[in-house]
Amino acid sequence: MRLSVFFLLLPSICFAQQTIDAEQFFATGLAGFEQMEKPAGEKVNFPWIEKYDVRTETRDFDAGKQEYTFRLSPVTPGMRKAQKSLYEEMRNAPDVDGMEIRCDRALTLHEDWLTLFMLRESERAMNEWAIVLKDKQTILEKMVGTLDFDPEKLVKLQTERSDLNFALDRLRLEREYLLEKYGLRDREIDFGNFATVETVFEYLESNSNLTAGPGLDGLETEHKKQLVLREMALESSEKKQVLDFVQFRYNGPHSDPFQERFSVGMGFQLNNSGNQKLKMQELQIEKEALTLKAERDSRKRQEQLNILANELRRDVRAFLQFQNTLDAEREQLQSLGSAISRKEGTSPLFLLDIEERHISMKMKALDKRENLLRDYLEYLHLSEDMCGTDVVNHLGQ
Repeated sequence: MRLSVFFLLLPSICFAQQTIDAEQFFATGLAGFEQMEKPAGEKVNFPWIEKYDVRTETRDFDAGKQEYTFRLSPVTPGMRKAQKSLYEEMRNAPDVDGMEIRCDRALTLHEDWLTLFMLRESERAMNEWAIVLKDKQTILEKMVGTLDFDPEKLVKLQTERSDLNFALDRLRLEREYLLEKYGLRDREIDFGNFATVETVFEYLESNSNLTAGPGLDGLETEHKKQLVLREMALESSEKKQVLDFVQFRYNGPHSDPFQERFSVGMGFQLNNSGNQKLKMQELQIEKEALTLKAERDSRKRQEQLNILANELRRDVRAFLQFQNTLDAEREQLQSLGSAISRKEGTSPLFLLDIEERHISMKMKALDKRENLLRDYLEYLHLSEDMCGTDVVNHLGQ
C-alpha cells in the first residue's frame, strides 16, 4: 500500500524537483564566470646594496703591482620603501577586465530572466486572444446565409488567427532557445514576486540622491595615478640620496706585506640633474592628466545616471497614468456590455469586441512594462549596483 502511494506521488515529486526560481537561475548562469584569482606574485626582497663593482688595474703588466678596487652603492631606507610600494601597487592592480565581464554577464542574465517572464505573460495574453478569435469565428460561421453576414469579416478574422499563431510560434521558439541556452529545457520556472513598475518607483525614491561610483574605468585610472605617485616618490628618494658609493682599494707592492696599502674612499653626489628634473615634471604632468580624466569621467557618469533616472521617473508616471486610464476604460466597457447584453437581439460579437480590446491593451501594457524594466536594468548596470560579488536578483519585489 505504501509503495503504491509512493508511485502515485512520484510524478509530483519529480515535478517539484524540476522547478527553478530566480536565485537558482542566476547561480546557474554565473557558474563558470567567477572572477579568477590573480597570481599572488613573487615575494621580492629589495636589496640594501644597489650595485657592486669590482675593478682591477695593473702597472707595467706587473702582477706584483696589481691594484684592486671594490665599490658598492648603498640604498637608503627611503629608496627601499619606495621601491617596495611601487612593486606592491603593480602587483595589486585591479582586474578590471574580469570585473567588466562579470558585470556584463549579470546584465545579460537579468535581461534573459526578464525576457522569459515576458514571453510567458505574452503567451498567456495571446492564448486568451486566440480563444476570443475562435469564438468570434464560430459566431460568424453560424451567421453564414443571413442578412447580417459579412464575408470580409470572416476572411479578416481568419488572417488574424493565422498571424496570431505565427506570433505564438515565434514566442515558443524564443523561449525554447533561452531554456536551451541555460540548460533548463525540462525545468519549470517560478517567477514568484516578479518586479513591477512600482518596484522601479520605490527604488528610485529610496535612491534619489544616488552618486555614481568611480566605475571600472575610474578604478583603472586611479591605479595608474597611484603608480605615478609611487614612481614620483621613488624619484624623490633617489634625489635625496647624497652618498653615491663606498670604495675599498688595495694596492701593492705584494712582495712586502709591510708596504702594502689599503684605503677607503667615499663618493657623494649633488642631485641637480636636468634629466631627473625633467622626469619629475613628466610624472607630475601625467598625474595631473589622470586626475583631470578621473574628474571628467565621474562627472560624465553622474550626468548619464541623472538623465536615465529622470527618464525612468517620467516613464513610471506615464505608465501609471496609462494603467489608470486602462482600468477606467475596462470598467466602463464592462458596464456598457452588461447593460447592452440584457437587451434582446444583442449580438455576442459586441461583447467579444470588448474583450478583444481589453486583451489588446493588456499586451500594450506588457510592452510598456518590459521597456521600462529594461531601462531600469540599464540604470542598475550604469550605477554598477548589479556588479557586486554577491548574486542579487534585481527583478524581484
